Amino acid sequence: MANARSIVVFDGECGLCNGFVAWLIRHDAEGRFLIAGSAGQVGKAVVDRAGLAPHITESTLLVWDGTGHVQSDAVVAVAAGLPWPWRAATALRVVPVAWRDAVYRFIAARRPRIEAEDPACGVPPPDLVGRWQSQLATWEDVN
Repeated sequence: MANARSIVVFDGECGLCNGFVAWLIRHDAEGRFLIAGSAGQVGKAVVDRAGLAPHITESTLLVWDGTGHVQSDAVVAVAAGLPWPWRAATALRVVPVAWRDAVYRFIAARRPRIEAEDPACGVPPPDLVGRWQSQLATWEDVN
């Protein structure tokens, strides 16, 4: 990667995913994470660069930091990049990945869906528009 910032690829049409990204932006005071909607060209490029199937982000969060982290490993990767108390969630690593991913898939299967005006990057809450846009990943961030 051109920089040390991780890229979070998410389903911009998913209400839960958009909510998670809004939460992430609010708690990522140091700007360690960039975001990319899975339907956009940058998001698709990250999925390709990670060597994953294109459909993976239809129900799975992807965190790219030179390695592709999906499902519960993606959640743990985000927690590792945030300050305390959120970093404490990295303790989930002691739980077997099969169990963590089963819980992740259970939640993902029941996630609320909302239509997004721009599925390439999701719909930010009005109070986060500026920060959301400033944290959008670009082509340079993928290479």
